[in-house]
Amino acid sequence: MECNVGLVEQKARVLGGLALIGIGAYYNIKPLAALGIIPIVTGMLRYCPLNQAIGYNGCTDLKSPRP
Repeated sequence: MECNVGLVEQKARVLGGLALIGIGAYYNIKPLAALGIIPIVTGMLRYCPLNQAIGYNGCTDLKSPRP
């Protein structure tokens, strides 16, 4: 898997996922909380299959290896 999620997008995905989980837990909407896991995982892996499908690559920092 090649990196296709940039660092700024990574932080936004993780924060957005945490927000979805928090909102879902607060309002007791379990599917919304479960949906928050997806952006967290794609942010942590710095790989998104949807980005690859549409041909988008936000990972411009090619010098640093993927963790």
